[in-house]
Amino acid sequence: MKGKVTRAVAALALALSAGGAGYVLGGNAAPENVNIPAQTVTAPAAGAVRVIYSLDKKQNDQELIALINEAENYIYFAIYTFTLPSIADALVAAKKRGVDVRGVVDSEQSSNSYGAPIIKILKDGGIPVVAERHATGNGIMHIKLLVTEQAYAFGSYNWTKSATTINDEILEIGTDENLRKAYENILKKLLNAYRGNSAAAGAAAPVSIGTINYTEALAHVGQVASVRGTLIDAYTSKTGTVFLDFCENYKTCAFSGVIFADDAKKFGDLSRYVGQVVTITGKISMYENKAEIVLSDPSQLSN
Repeated sequence: MKGKVTRAVAALALALSAGGAGYVLGGNAAPENVNIPAQTVTAPAAGAVRVIYSLDKKQNDQELIALINEAENYIYFAIYTFTLPSIADALVAAKKRGVDVRGVVDSEQSSNSYGAPIIKILKDGGIPVVAERHATGNGIMHIKLLVTEQAYAFGSYNWTKSATTINDEILEIGTDENLRKAYENILKKLLNAYRGNSAAAGAAAPVSIGTINYTEALAHVGQVASVRGTLIDAYTSKTGTVFLDFCENYKTCAFSGVIFADDAKKFGDLSRYVGQVVTITGKISMYENKAEIVLSDPSQLSN
């Protein structure tokens, strides 16, 4: 059974323990009325945790910038979607004053039209940023985390305008040394694992290997290509995910196209393509030992 692979680093479950630490005061039972400290745009006191809901003040970006501005020795970060120039500028300013600034980003998010400009700002500012590189060509770098020698900021919050002013997001800022160090160790692990995979290179327009037959797709996992074949079926699962099958028996087929439920309505009735030779364009990934391309835009499908 196919599904969307969005696995983050499992060790980040440590954050669950941090949530309670911010407002369970004495004893083992949580109070009936939880008192969440006010948003102050400063790092919390030593050993403390502050949990922030995005729409209370709509200034999660300023919270991050405050931490960046206070850093003296180093800033490590991992971020899935990053489109705010203000945060990029703060990181560059930190680099200029001698702070060691390094980051990890998602390869796809950092190379699209809205992520690439931020990578350029960081690159031009001398900040080394690496992109995830999973052996299967599948999987994403879904972490949203910043660590300095003083504090950490972690949560659902992507560094975007919509996450700052529109979305329901959580940002946890803390100075608990055990948690801070645990998060730092995870970032160091990723920085080392993806060393040499420069996000700046990925931010350039991806180079396609051209058009290949669907039977060849498995040999090109991790590359961008236009995969061509006769569409046998456009099957919609109970969850709304659409599978574009190129074989009578999809279980033994070397390749398929996948459109997740959230994007399926963009494509209309795909049965119109059944029996026709079609081309699917995108990055080839691997799921359960089979090649696939995930389609999120109708421009990826043509005949």
